[in-house]
Amino acid sequence: MQNHNWENSSCSVVFNSTTCNQGSVPILAVNATLPEHVQATMQFVNTYNLHLVIKTTGHDYLGRSTAAGAFLLWLHHMKNLTLLDKWTSCTGENISNVIRVGAGVQWGEVYNWLATYNLIAIGGASSTVGATGGFLQGGGHGPLTRWQGMAADQILEFDVILVNGRRETVNSCQNSDLFWALRGGGGGTFAVVLSVVLRTYPSPSVIGSFQFISPLNDIRYASFVHHFIHFLPKLADAGWAGYFYLTVKSIMLALLLPNGNIDAANATLNQLFDNYTDFNFTQPYTIEFPKFVDFFRIVLESSNPTGENVILGSRLIPETIVRNQAQQIADIFLQVKDANNSFLIGHLVAGGRVANTTQNNSINPAWRNALLHMVYAQSWSDVTSREDQEKLAKLVTEKVKLLQTISGGSQSGAYMNEADPNEIDWQQKFFGTKELYNQLKTIKNSVDPNGILICKRCVGSDDWSEDLNCPISNANKLYSFVLFNVMGIISIYVILYEFSFFYVFLSQNAMR
Repeated sequence: MQNHNWENSSCSVVFNSTTCNQGSVPILAVNATLPEHVQATMQFVNTYNLHLVIKTTGHDYLGRSTAAGAFLLWLHHMKNLTLLDKWTSCTGENISNVIRVGAGVQWGEVYNWLATYNLIAIGGASSTVGATGGFLQGGGHGPLTRWQGMAADQILEFDVILVNGRRETVNSCQNSDLFWALRGGGGGTFAVVLSVVLRTYPSPSVIGSFQFISPLNDIRYASFVHHFIHFLPKLADAGWAGYFYLTVKSIMLALLLPNGNIDAANATLNQLFDNYTDFNFTQPYTIEFPKFVDFFRIVLESSNPTGENVILGSRLIPETIVRNQAQQIADIFLQVKDANNSFLIGHLVAGGRVANTTQNNSINPAWRNALLHMVYAQSWSDVTSREDQEKLAKLVTEKVKLLQTISGGSQSGAYMNEADPNEIDWQQKFFGTKELYNQLKTIKNSVDPNGILICKRCVGSDDWSEDLNCPISNANKLYSFVLFNVMGIISIYVILYEFSFFYVFLSQNAMR
């Protein structure tokens, strides 16, 4: 897992650990490299009514790609990439330069491959994030989303294996309800995605600006935060996107302007910093990059936050609030940042083309009204006690409550992939409204009636116990579950015996 606290195994790569246990890491897994492997896996888990989790990279801040006692389907090595210079959609639209991306491909691989064609796809900021899994199926924001829309807005078609093992094409003409659900309703929930067809664009040039700022004192720190929030609409109107990080004593800005003019960009940035020449700027620069991939390689690719214990929470801040309540937003940001080994991360990734409400998909509609995606993150060392970890989790929840006061109150929204795992009203916060959630749940029940694909805070998980091992809302499911566990001691031997033959089948297929 990207953040190993979700493995819950007591192991540590930092300290010598003698208390390692299985934790939430599945005992049995399939390393699928062919569609037939996935189909055989679905047949196997259906035969024995097993809980299945899907993993490509393990980038998941809610730990949804692992679960204690589950069977794991690992798609990491399904690395096919194909460029289709001419492609006709099921509705007859002719589109140039679409790509078909396999289940295990990561965004760094996509960007570097497409650079040879001077093309770009709309993806994430981290090179190791999977391009087709939870990131894409949960909506997907990144450095270019203001320029061309959310990652899920770019999806033209899926190739999937349904829970019943049937392989299906999913687009706006075939399996249209599932197509709607897979584009924003969350990963690991509706089907196993083998590949996805995405739009691409000619790569823009990018002006990148990076500043690491150390204000002289708390008063000047607060002054700059207020000035920056008031200045954000000007940056947005000029086409800028990017990220800002607030820690207890420092501020970091990483901004980018697709297809920008360097003189105009410098003029805008001078307005931002003119009154703060007393600050200590560590290695500031503003550079024009010929292609997006050049910006990505130098600024983003090396910064992959992996291997830490992390919990976070978030809110999407509406653009109208940013433009009209800058003072209140800055005051809350200053309250949220603290000295508890935490940081507040601002994502200027909404607005622009993200605000396109004509997209017919299941992305949380709060994205369409937002300008900022704000994340409060808390980390801890491997020796931190369970009691202290629980205190930090409660602190994250309290900080999110503060962010909620500037995000629309009780009707505010959060990005499901970077959200508080302890969010109470998660159905509304992650999916927009209870009505939209119920629509997704109806589709979920139609394609996965027995709840084989269940993950934390995913559609349908509210019908299961907190550990996802016991159905709680359906008497027939509960009866089946109890019966299964009464036979558990016998069944586990049968499963392991069958799995040995299943492994042989997969190995033979892998050698073909």
